[in-house]
Amino acid sequence: MHLSHATHSRRWHQTGWQLLLALGVGLLCLLLWTERAQWPLLQRLDRLLLDTQLQLRGPLQPQAPITLLAVDDRSLQALGRIVPDRAQLARALEQLAQARPRVIALDALLLAPAANPADDESLAAAMRQLGTVLLPYALPAELEAGEQAIEPGDAVLGSAFTRYAGDAESLLQARTLRQPLPLLASAAAGLGHVSVQRGVDGAVPFDLPVLAYQGELYPSLALRLAGAARGLAWAQARAQLGEAVLWQDLTLPLDALSRQWINYYGPAGRFDQISFIDLLEGRVAPERLRDRILLLGSTALGAGDAFPSPFDGGLPGVERLATSVDNLLSQRVLRHPPLAALMEMGLLMGLPLLVCLSLARLGLWRAYALQAGLLLALGLGLQWGLVRHHVLDLGLPLLSLVLASLGAIFIRGLGEQARRRQALLALRESEQRYALAARGANDGLWDWDLVHGSVYFSPRCLALLGLGADEVQGMDTLGQPLSPAARDSLQAAIDAHLQGRSLQLHQVLQFEQGGQQRWLLLKGSAIREPGGGRALRMAGSLSDISEPQRLQQQLSHDALHDRLSGLPNRTAFRAQLAQMMSLAPGRRELGLLMLGLDEFRSFNEIHGPLAGDEVLRQLARRLRQAEGVARAQGQGLLVARLSGDEFGLAFSGPLEPGGGAPGRWPAWAMQQLAAPFEIGVAAESAAAEALPVQQVPLQACVGWAHLAQGPGDVDELLAAAEAALARAKSQGPGHLHAFDAAEQLVEHSRRWMREQIERALQDGGQFQLHYQPFIRLSDRRLLGFEALIRWQHPERGLIMPGDFIPVAEASGQIAAIGRWTLLEAAAQLQRWAARGFLGEIAVNVSGVQLEREEELMRDARDTLAALGEVPARQLKLEVTESMAMANPTRSAELLRQLSQMGFKLSIDDFGTGYSSLAYLHRFPFDTLKVDRSFVMRLAAGQEAQEIVRTIVGLALALGKQTLAEGVEDEAQAQLLAALGVQVGQGWLFAKALPEEQATAWLDRA
Repeated sequence: MHLSHATHSRRWHQTGWQLLLALGVGLLCLLLWTERAQWPLLQRLDRLLLDTQLQLRGPLQPQAPITLLAVDDRSLQALGRIVPDRAQLARALEQLAQARPRVIALDALLLAPAANPADDESLAAAMRQLGTVLLPYALPAELEAGEQAIEPGDAVLGSAFTRYAGDAESLLQARTLRQPLPLLASAAAGLGHVSVQRGVDGAVPFDLPVLAYQGELYPSLALRLAGAARGLAWAQARAQLGEAVLWQDLTLPLDALSRQWINYYGPAGRFDQISFIDLLEGRVAPERLRDRILLLGSTALGAGDAFPSPFDGGLPGVERLATSVDNLLSQRVLRHPPLAALMEMGLLMGLPLLVCLSLARLGLWRAYALQAGLLLALGLGLQWGLVRHHVLDLGLPLLSLVLASLGAIFIRGLGEQARRRQALLALRESEQRYALAARGANDGLWDWDLVHGSVYFSPRCLALLGLGADEVQGMDTLGQPLSPAARDSLQAAIDAHLQGRSLQLHQVLQFEQGGQQRWLLLKGSAIREPGGGRALRMAGSLSDISEPQRLQQQLSHDALHDRLSGLPNRTAFRAQLAQMMSLAPGRRELGLLMLGLDEFRSFNEIHGPLAGDEVLRQLARRLRQAEGVARAQGQGLLVARLSGDEFGLAFSGPLEPGGGAPGRWPAWAMQQLAAPFEIGVAAESAAAEALPVQQVPLQACVGWAHLAQGPGDVDELLAAAEAALARAKSQGPGHLHAFDAAEQLVEHSRRWMREQIERALQDGGQFQLHYQPFIRLSDRRLLGFEALIRWQHPERGLIMPGDFIPVAEASGQIAAIGRWTLLEAAAQLQRWAARGFLGEIAVNVSGVQLEREEELMRDARDTLAALGEVPARQLKLEVTESMAMANPTRSAELLRQLSQMGFKLSIDDFGTGYSSLAYLHRFPFDTLKVDRSFVMRLAAGQEAQEIVRTIVGLALALGKQTLAEGVEDEAQAQLLAALGVQVGQGWLFAKALPEEQATAWLDRA
């Protein structure tokens, strides 16, 4: 943590220095940028970058109809001079008069008079005749020896700008004037200067459209020529200094110093050209020159009028002039884009910042890649701008980039040296700590110097490996006790860590030493060069983990085996069964028996858990004998302890004829219980005496199943054997039972019924109460109803009570059904009370409800609350005679409590049980119900009639009401009335009716 914080702090410290460097470089270059006009070298740097851009762009074709009348080498040889004399010029102009060109410019200073004044007159006359000839003059920025400033003549003065705006002090100031002869100047259609400002390399990157001399501003010949070619009036020209020259529809953008950047088209020879001597001697057709812009000048090599350009080392001056004119006419003048100054300043400050931050925060090559990508994007952007004739001065931004890069690399280098020193110090401290740890640790320690190839193993390390000091063989020492495959795995792990593919070396070495398995944990980590470079050193520890590994193996064994008997547990047994099935796919020759000790809980309570454990161990040993028997017979067999007192035995083989188990293993398992088990307690000390060994007989039940009987997989086979064992136990101790699919179907049906009952109780709406009337036999008046439950199942339809009540009683669900019946009957009484019903509703109470006394009392209280204003006596609870007599004392007390709560009570099916008259009078019942079996036999003879008469007499003696159920015809009803029965119930009067029909029956009554 400390090292990480220190590294983080150093990184931010270095970043701070890089930011200061970027800020310093940016501010320095920004200062130079503001003063760059005073630094020719900086301007040269800008021009070099622009030249490079132009070269990358490639040559362009001129667009204006310009033709050069070139005094080339052939003309020079013929004329004997660079500049033709006045007579030759006059003859040339006379030739051109026939061609009617658009405009002509002479790129030659006609300063001195001709030797023959008549020649000047001839030239002036020819110029006047054409009326489209422009002459140049010069406005040098420096005076030559003996030269003085002169006053401009009228013609030159007339060529000056008459309209301009801006600060003329920022313009280049001419020191003198070199003007043509007044005779010739007055004959010219216009004048313009041809002075230029050469750079340090002699190149001319700019034309000077506006030049100051003695308080006036004079245009360049290129500007005048472009305007004349357009037919523009010079008086309309207006100079916005530092911005543009506006001349009707011609616009010339200017830079801050009112210069025109020349967009060079390529090497010399880009313009249409005619040799002057061909023109002079009449070898040029007039049509070729008609309506063209003609520039007469020298292109001969010895003329001395040539300038370096981005494309070659000597571009003739007349061709440079033609380029400027074409720039103007085609609007391809280079210019600064809007916000150029802000863009340049942003680059001045941003490039150093980006360079410094990348070198501070990124790896070296990633930083270089980022910078290269930045330069590429910048270059592409600049080239795109050049296509649109926009340029930026990028000399200083690139200078700031170079300076920042060099400074950042220098600072990074200092940081790297500091980190190396820090790493060496940390290494020394680590070695000191390592030396102390090696002396005090119980683990073995090792150290591998990868630079020098030496390896150190502590004595403890060698002792763990079982090696001596003379057996050390470098890092291969770690693999000496291992098998070849384990050595290869160890080497692969070491190589992966050295290559940076793992954070730590972590390998378990397993080998045999002294006849015992041993496990050693090898850990290690590499120290690398700064920045995640190659590994320099690797060190680690060797720990003995044999005991934890043995404990883990024991835990794994215990997880799959029963510790008491040593047999596999249920989990392992199931997995082994699945394996046995997979070894013989498609062959249904696997059986399984389950043996469960009878009354083993009672045995433990009597003899104690230690004796129970001893019985289980002895039984496990007896059952394991089957494994030897099965091997002798060539059969497969598995024995396992499945739960507390249950064992499993899996056997292979087909069913015997008649369905018997193969090998008669179930019977064999039962025979293992024939001999008694020996139990006893050993003495706790030498002075104490051990209890005598007892021989205790035990019984067990066995259930078995076979795949041929229907189970499809391991789980179904286990379930079938468990079902068979449950069936055997239900028959009593010592029984053996084979799985029967038909019994299983019945059990499945019961299980389905239980699940459906539970769902019906949860969902609600499936159970319904039907109501069968109670009729007074004397006058056939309605006294009440018996509520009988019906189940309207969503899939099976109506299910009668006889089909689901026994299942519900066996599962205990009858208590929930009984609670629902009580509450629903109470709700029905509430609904019928609004109709004036004062009779009673009888509800059956099951024996399970009677056994759950507290639950029944709670349900009774809830029923009272549900009745509300309806008297509790209108709800009668019916219990059968057999249920009441199952525990007569308890039943009498429970019935008394219910009677005290206000409920009426009825004993159902009276006469079918074995009631004791001693208890009967203690039951607080209100009604005795004569069982339907006696009613059905009334017509058969006197026996049934005497029984009914006896029941009636008993009821009268006790002051109770009698009710006969199952009355189906009028003869039965009359006879019962004659015998003294007061109330009847049966199909003679009505079947059990749904609520709607019962309500209608009630309304009719």
